[in-house]
Amino acid sequence: MTKNKVKLEKKNSSNNLSKTLILGLIGLILLLIPASFNKFIGLIVGFSLLLIGIIQIIKYVKNKDSFSNIDLISGILYSALGIIIILNPHAVMELVTVCLGIYLIINGLIKVKLAITLKQLTNRWIGTLVMAIVTIILGFLLIFNPFGSVVAITQLMGAFLVIVTLFDLIDSYIIQK
Repeated sequence: MTKNKVKLEKKNSSNNLSKTLILGLIGLILLLIPASFNKFIGLIVGFSLLLIGIIQIIKYVKNKDSFSNIDLISGILYSALGIIIILNPHAVMELVTVCLGIYLIINGLIKVKLAITLKQLTNRWIGTLVMAIVTIILGFLLIFNPFGSVVAITQLMGAFLVIVTLFDLIDSYIIQK
């Protein structure tokens, strides 16, 4: 290996290590303080929508042509939605969780149909039916207990990032040897 390739490999390894450690830190934050992280994300979304709304209203005030009424209406709606989310920042993550629950229920129902079809073709349909029922139950849990589910999902994401970080660090150590 040439000197330039060795330098490039060390630089890439250093950059990857930095990214890995940042992901690990994010994972720890998600794992240890999920409610605060979810609130933070909600506040970012709320303030972003409020800012977009204010910009639309300013655009309306500056341009009073026939199409600017849309700017005023959308500005008011964005601002109102932003304020609602700022006052209840967990609502964003709850909405995402409810949507995920709906998706799981639909996915589970599709798997039930698949299990019924498989029953006619083979005797290996029970596993598909069991997974379908579990998927549907998880979907309903996400819909009817979104806040508890949001925290659990956030912690699961955090745990996943921490595990991936540990594997990446082990890989980096092995590569350096």
